[in-house]
Amino acid sequence: MKRRNMADAFADDTETKLKVMKRFDREASEFDFERTAAGYRLRHRLVKSLFIRECRPGAVAFDNGCGTGEYTLSLAQAGFDVVGGDFSKGMLAVAKSKIRRYNELAERIHLVRLESTRLPFRSESFDVVTCIALLDWVPDSRRLLVDANRVLKHRARLILCTDALWSPYRIYRKGQSYVYRREKRYAPIFSSRELQRTLTRCGFIVGRFFGDVLLAQVITRLLYEPKGLVLSEKVLKVTQPLDRHLTNLPLIKSLSAHYIIEAMKK
Repeated sequence: MKRRNMADAFADDTETKLKVMKRFDREASEFDFERTAAGYRLRHRLVKSLFIRECRPGAVAFDNGCGTGEYTLSLAQAGFDVVGGDFSKGMLAVAKSKIRRYNELAERIHLVRLESTRLPFRSESFDVVTCIALLDWVPDSRRLLVDANRVLKHRARLILCTDALWSPYRIYRKGQSYVYRREKRYAPIFSSRELQRTLTRCGFIVGRFFGDVLLAQVITRLLYEPKGLVLSEKVLKVTQPLDRHLTNLPLIKSLSAHYIIEAMKK
């Protein structure tokens, strides 16, 4: 009976991953276009400021759930040799097309299709692992973090960005999914305390833990137009100093659009 239950759970997990993969295969081009929005660019800068400090000569990074390659390219630009991995063929196709435009970086980037919870790498292979907008799409988040810990070198860094549980925008989108019957997510969304506890149990020491944007995320989404960069940048200049203060306050941090975490392997 126990073996049957384990087999059923494995089958359900695989089916869920395939559903998520098909969704991202369909939405790869739209997903990549959205990365040009002001709110995403601000999050990108905040994440990049963490991993750029970790680069050393010969350092190798793994971008787990690399999507269309935005952070993969940024890691290479920072000086890393990079492995980018994703389960979606559509996402990887967009990433490959994008990386070809950067001749000087393409030789330092290797893309591979993989499952984020069953990594095909030796233990202690990487100096940095990034998981950006991945944890909130993978059903077995604990297994993902345990395997990320395994492939990291001793005291190396995991840089993680994931949806915040009490983000007003996330709650709004969740309401939309009920009204319009949009496809749901199958992964748990963590509160800040739950996420810190989970990381600790998976072998990490949490260093920095902060929110990305509050006002800017809402305002730039209302003004959302990726080509309207001038207006978006002006909004960010006004809101970013206040955001930087607000998202360091414990209560307000919980209302951020995303959590950004830097954690070290024990």
